[in-house]
Amino acid sequence: METRPLRILLILALSVCLQGAGAAPTWPSSMDELEDIMFLNTGYRARGFATPVTPCSKGAGPGRVAAAEYIRTAFHDMATGNVFQGTGGADASIVFELGGDNPGPGFPTTLTTFNPYLTSRSSMADLIALGVYTSVRSCGGPVIPIRTGRVDATAAGPPGVPQPQNSLFTFQNQFSRTGFDTTQMIQVVACGHTLGGVHAANFPTIVPPGSAPDDFKSFDSTQTFDEKIASEYVAGVSTDPLTVGPSQAVGRASDLRVFTADGNATITSMADPATFASTCQAMLQKMIDVVPGSVTLTDPIVPYDIKPVALQLTLQAGGNEILFTGEIRVRTTSRPASQISSVQLVYKDRTGGSASSNIVAASKGTAAGFDDNFTFYAFSTKISSQTSISAFNVLVSLASGATETYDNNGNGYAIQDTVMLLAPQSCVTGSQLSITAAVRAPATAANLVLSLKVPRSGIITPELQSQTVALAQQSTVGPYNIVTGTFTLDSTQAQDTKFDITSGQASDSFKSTGDLGTTCMPLGSTGTSSSSSSSLSSSSSSSVSASSTSTTLATSTRATSTTTSSSSPNSTPSVAGYTYQGCYTDSTSARVLTGRYTSSSTMTYKSCSTFCAGYTYFATEYSSQCYCGQSFANPTTAAPASDCSMKCSGDTTTVCGGPARMTLFKSTAQAATNATVAGWTYDGCYTDSTSARVLTGKYVPDSSLTIEKCAAACQGYSIFGAEFGSQCYCANAFSNPSTKVAELDCGYTCAGNALQLCGAGNRLSLYRKSA
Repeated sequence: METRPLRILLILALSVCLQGAGAAPTWPSSMDELEDIMFLNTGYRARGFATPVTPCSKGAGPGRVAAAEYIRTAFHDMATGNVFQGTGGADASIVFELGGDNPGPGFPTTLTTFNPYLTSRSSMADLIALGVYTSVRSCGGPVIPIRTGRVDATAAGPPGVPQPQNSLFTFQNQFSRTGFDTTQMIQVVACGHTLGGVHAANFPTIVPPGSAPDDFKSFDSTQTFDEKIASEYVAGVSTDPLTVGPSQAVGRASDLRVFTADGNATITSMADPATFASTCQAMLQKMIDVVPGSVTLTDPIVPYDIKPVALQLTLQAGGNEILFTGEIRVRTTSRPASQISSVQLVYKDRTGGSASSNIVAASKGTAAGFDDNFTFYAFSTKISSQTSISAFNVLVSLASGATETYDNNGNGYAIQDTVMLLAPQSCVTGSQLSITAAVRAPATAANLVLSLKVPRSGIITPELQSQTVALAQQSTVGPYNIVTGTFTLDSTQAQDTKFDITSGQASDSFKSTGDLGTTCMPLGSTGTSSSSSSSLSSSSSSSVSASSTSTTLATSTRATSTTTSSSSPNSTPSVAGYTYQGCYTDSTSARVLTGRYTSSSTMTYKSCSTFCAGYTYFATEYSSQCYCGQSFANPTTAAPASDCSMKCSGDTTTVCGGPARMTLFKSTAQAATNATVAGWTYDGCYTDSTSARVLTGKYVPDSSLTIEKCAAACQGYSIFGAEFGSQCYCANAFSNPSTKVAELDCGYTCAGNALQLCGAGNRLSLYRKSA
């Protein structure tokens, strides 16, 4: 059989940063889900993908560095590719290859961490590639451009991951098979080994047990993405266990073998910091862009300047009106939100005619990534079901009086009203999914298309399977036919299964079962939503509804699931070292706690609190899920206790939340605070940007940063700021504009002292010299 060559895609203009590469994206795009995961690290609607590797020194246990494990997973996944046969590469085949050539807990931990993000729009192979960007940026390295479109393998690839005992000839052949010549082999090995090290448990002949703290030996003297792996080797002071020490005596000094392959020429050039960064940007992208010949990758992901979010049309009682809700995400990296006076939607009706008035959106929250800031503007308005809506442009008015119109590259932001999910009339009761939708006449046929995560025996990641259910017509409301259908989910699917409602070519797509209530309300009735309970929000800004009094066709309520405990707990939930906060709301599209996540068929309060040790909050949810966080990444509100009534999978005498409901606990240990430093005064949490740094006098990366160390490093300056847990900046004045924001935005603990706060992504914990 003829095979196509393996595609190896390499960005050419390395000097151009990711944000400047390529044309502005057109919405919607196949990249939209991954774009959110990539850029929304902290704040409102944060996806939390970077949390496990932030700060860079973070890991799942002693001696473990999650960022290094992310990069290692991507390399081992790619390493079985074959450019001559057009097979393998970055295809997530590693999920079938654990053990053997891929020893240790780092690979299964990484893949388990990525599992919640696996959807029909975000393959595991793309997530593994995105992990490289995330880990490198978290550790202070260059932007690795991320293309999408990788396809997950359905079986293991051939053996052939490079091993420490291999000869140079074997290494050269293995790397050549994946498209790397000798120079590139040296480069990608050095780039991969700037983080992490070797564990005695995996390679006892290289790191003898008991010979190093935590039985772990680092590749170089720092745990940041820098050139030390090269410069220390060239200077003759390397501590890399694959170049010095016991590895030489047992023939496993693989880095030494690789680095000397060209007489140390390449590794010597990489001792220069700028050369190291630009080389690694190219080599790591080359690594993740090795894909099967049948795969065509997209252009690199770039952030939208304007992106519609959570758009929804909902037919109202009587069928005469449609409720149009959603949010507009505005990129505020170069232009802060303080310069925006209003955001409006200028829309056209179903026939293309201009509407008589604009839709005004109100600021709802802010978010940040490694290099970008965003503000979300929410709206809620009623429109006639007879004229409806077909598309809109976004009008941004500035405080200066200027206006900017965004028309989605001339296409407008299209909205279809042929078919719409009626969320208030849809629900998940136990394992039963019930869907009600509206289809505009004369159409009557519609389908529910589910993307199910199906567990696989012995495989750490689930398989995605599509299931289609025909929806049957029940009644007519105004110009719409009402259709319904049901489907039985299993216990692992009820919480977060993605689904579409389709009719012909129209689709109301990428909905989540986790956003549905547990009681389906009848058409035309009114329910009382538990969301009116008291707020426990710690998002970066207050939640604002543009139209909180609008009445929908019916309101969904969260009632006791049929899978819940038959009786309530005898007393208030109790866990040593924590105080019970109550039952609180959660959302699969905007998780409240994004620090860590796990699930278990034996979940208990104790196992969850142990897993979340070091975090301020932990919560159990949906019987078997556990979430951790230092603060709330998204708003949450108190819910009735009856909403949290699902038995814990490991202790049926206690309850572990419910569908989109958390049984929430808070640590009684001392919480992290803004430190007091002699001679300095804390001024607040301020915005920053990697493209326009606020403090440019001096920069000190430190994997054991404390506020005291940052203050000492900034002696002679009048301002210092701690950022991202491990970064220290100094100056005498602001070099670029900065805005003081909510204290909750600076929620990262210092890498060297978990009781101190050290900013966050694009956020500075700012101190000024005392008078």
